[in-house]
Amino acid sequence: MNKLTQAKKAIIDTDMGWDDVLSILYLMKDPNIEIIGICVTGCGETNLRWGTLLAKTLLELGHQTQACVAVGCDTPLQFNNAFPQPFKNDMNDLMGLLGTLNPDMEIPVDHRPAWTFIADMLAQNAEPISIISLGGFTNLAKLLTVHPDAKTENIKEIFAMAGAIHIDGNISTFNNAKPEWDQGATYRSNHVAEWNVFVDPLAAKQVFDSNLPLTLVPLDACYYVILNPDFSSLITATDPIAELTKNILDKKSGPHDEGIPVPIFDPLATMLMAGGLTQYQVYQAFLDVDLCNTMDNNQCGNTFITGKGSRKIDIIQGVSQRAFSEMFAKIING
Repeated sequence: MNKLTQAKKAIIDTDMGWDDVLSILYLMKDPNIEIIGICVTGCGETNLRWGTLLAKTLLELGHQTQACVAVGCDTPLQFNNAFPQPFKNDMNDLMGLLGTLNPDMEIPVDHRPAWTFIADMLAQNAEPISIISLGGFTNLAKLLTVHPDAKTENIKEIFAMAGAIHIDGNISTFNNAKPEWDQGATYRSNHVAEWNVFVDPLAAKQVFDSNLPLTLVPLDACYYVILNPDFSSLITATDPIAELTKNILDKKSGPHDEGIPVPIFDPLATMLMAGGLTQYQVYQAFLDVDLCNTMDNNQCGNTFITGKGSRKIDIIQGVSQRAFSEMFAKIING
């Protein structure tokens, strides 16, 4: 796929869930984006081995020879908060779709850990790099601690789907959605956190406390764009990327439905980073994260506005579902 010479260079930091895959497919189709790397974390929706294989397969499917896959953290900096393994098993093979993908080329996995890969890309590229964070913040936190001299001034922007600011989180809701997802009181009593913060709240706090140019796309914004079968009907192209996109949407809004209202999540943050949405609400605030994990009324991962910090974070508040669905279909069908 040809990219425009002025294409924005982007690194995707991801836990390779279904919505992460949709984001990668979108960016592979967007002529204004050049993916230079996918950094995988096992602290999220997939186990690290399978998430790495899935990321590699997607790049091969899209003939993204300019991009690398770098392996990141398998464990968080603190705690052991994790998605239930039955859910991760479903994501590990992309709801049964991974085995149907048969790329005609091979892209090797990079030998560097994800945080070193990011540091090297920041040092080597003359152009600023955009980062889209679609999982926990563990890899970015490791960048800050392992490579304190990394040229983070070369980061153009970081868009992250993470947190719940003014609304309820999704830990308890997800835990209670299916009996096999019940992980006990720590999860059942947490009504405040969002998963990408909850899986590694210390990493999130370290990123919030840094000077990285962060734009947060929390659940507050994501719930404006709810997944529904109509998204799939808008995909009319028949190339491999479009067909996989349609199959994922059909699976997630059909037989693999979670039984609860599910936002589109990561593709919204991705589209915002890529410039596909220009009309939205945004405000700035200092943010902090609660690091206390308890059995009752668990507040761990609670993302809240505070009175001071290293710098204010841009927070997306409201978006248009119609504008999102039209642009998503336009790029995927392009």
